[in-house]
Amino acid sequence: MSTQTRVIEVISEVFEIPLLEISPGDRFAEDLGVTSLDVVTLVWRVEEVFGLGELSEEALEAVETVADLIALIDSLRGEPGPSARVSDVAIASDHAGTELKAELNEWVGSHSHTVRDLGPSDGSPVDYPDFAERVARVVARGEARFGILICGSGVGMSIAANKVAGIRAVLVSNPVQARLARQHNDANVICLGARLSGSDMAKACVEAFLTTAFDPGDDGRHRRRVARITELETGDDSDS
Repeated sequence: MSTQTRVIEVISEVFEIPLLEISPGDRFAEDLGVTSLDVVTLVWRVEEVFGLGELSEEALEAVETVADLIALIDSLRGEPGPSARVSDVAIASDHAGTELKAELNEWVGSHSHTVRDLGPSDGSPVDYPDFAERVARVVARGEARFGILICGSGVGMSIAANKVAGIRAVLVSNPVQARLARQHNDANVICLGARLSGSDMAKACVEAFLTTAFDPGDDGRHRRRVARITELETGDDSDS
């Protein structure tokens, strides 16, 4: 059993959260809604399950997401993880979006986010599904918390990215859509149309997307609906 699978099982057990509602990119406080005291309980359980010594406070301070915890455990056990450092954002485009991608890459990086540029490097014609897949798989594996995809209209990128399990890609044209996509739908990839959105609007959308936390809802309704989406992509219709 992989470290990722076992860690998610432990999180599910400790916090009583269904397995399908936990992904590597989830942040403990913002996405899973756990307190610092809850995390202490999780750490005790992780130390027991994986046979680790007491984890240092310094190491734990860097753990914000499920993927961070997985990487920490792998490093302590001497096992290679998918990524030594989880990026905040993975970004890619097709040939129509390279200029906007370069501008957003620099702008996002200047706002204290780590950015992983997955191409292309110039404006030569490319097929957008290839670059949508690159970003989608990096996000789905927990190697980046969010993805940004850009093509001429944003439509093709959103369609392609949503074919990858675990991805909730949303095409947005204004900050309100971007904010609601995070708040209500826990979207993890934002898609933009370089030929339809100006630079300032694109930045406003990305800022709203990256700074808005998922809100499970006071009765858990948003979390329940996102879990239902996951069931649809995994073919689990037992509750239908």
